[in-house]
Amino acid sequence: MKKHGFIAGTLITIALFSQCVWAGWTRSSGSTIRFEGDIEKGSYEQYLTVARGGFTRVLLNSSGGYPSVALKIARDIQAHPDVEVDVKGVCVSACASYLAIAGKRLNIECDSVVAWHGGLGTPEDEARSMRAEHIPEGLVVAYAAWLTAFHADESDFYARAGVDIALLADSEKAVSTLDLAESYTLDAVTGEYSYSTSAGVWVPSMRSLKKYGVKDLKYCRDDGATEIGKALKKNGYSVKFSTATFR
Repeated sequence: MKKHGFIAGTLITIALFSQCVWAGWTRSSGSTIRFEGDIEKGSYEQYLTVARGGFTRVLLNSSGGYPSVALKIARDIQAHPDVEVDVKGVCVSACASYLAIAGKRLNIECDSVVAWHGGLGTPEDEARSMRAEHIPEGLVVAYAAWLTAFHADESDFYARAGVDIALLADSEKAVSTLDLAESYTLDAVTGEYSYSTSAGVWVPSMRSLKKYGVKDLKYCRDDGATEIGKALKKNGYSVKFSTATFR
């Protein structure tokens, strides 16, 4: 059975970036909170507990997870004045799409990588795909409504951040050009099968990020492909990536 939307995206993330184990939110100091690992269903509630008392700095090292949960956390961070987001390690998928741009400033430390691979599908595309698989119409309609609400919230978040939401579509476009491996298994007795496609990510240059609206951006250096590959490897990640430029 095919899985749609954020569930499928989360499974892909976990499979690709399994080196990043779940650790969650912790407080590093009176003004600094930290997130390590996967963004899980309970991450928002944990964030609220740790964030109680305020903060001005958020440290991130995450391979992503549930987009809806990440967006909810990012909206709350966005409401805090003068917050610096600091990536030390990796910030991929939902971490990049929402948490990385939630503060007033983004700092990407040396040997660290922020990478995107697209967003959730449109209600129309998802509904079309689900109907092609004869999924119950009630579920199709309910999920399309959920996606509509999610994208409205997402658009408002990007507008408030001053970042062009085209960043998400361009990341998907960049990843689509990668030569990604496919694998499958077939049980000769039962006929059961499974298949998967390795995912890729897009690592835009710092100059590109500024053109999308990530204005207050500090970084160690604007790395090329070789340095990005080394940084990913240093952080325990093996994934194909694109550095394509769209603007």
